[in-house]
Amino acid sequence: MFIKTLTTLVHAEHDTLWNLLLDRLQNPERFIPGVTESRIVEKAGNVCIRELMLHGERVREKITVHPYESQIHHELLEHPQFTGTIVTKVVRTARQSPVAPQNLEYDVDVSPKARIIKGVLYGEAEIVADLETEMQRLKLQAEEIESRA
Repeated sequence: MFIKTLTTLVHAEHDTLWNLLLDRLQNPERFIPGVTESRIVEKAGNVCIRELMLHGERVREKITVHPYESQIHHELLEHPQFTGTIVTKVVRTARQSPVAPQNLEYDVDVSPKARIIKGVLYGEAEIVADLETEMQRLKLQAEEIESRA
């Protein structure tokens, strides 16, 4: 089992960062390293099923959007190597100030499907590196949007 929380401070308004996370659901290739194609195959209310090609492997996930908590839950339904969840959050650093920076937080809770791994597979270090790259892309885009406003 691999459990880790990644956090980065983003100097942007809450809505700017949240809207980028929603855009990331429809256009993950803009943010997530290794995504070459994606599509939403089912959608009902705040839940959708998304399929994507990630590092050449097919991944299917159930995504639940919780706008009032500023959270997006990704449950791995089909992944060649892992099971588990990743929760993406926008956490306010101050409730009273609309211009206060936000924390972008990823709570990762995944487990390998097999103990004995044959061949070259993605490991914990690669997952963390990809998530950190994704967070930096979101941070840079949010801060760029804010600088133009």
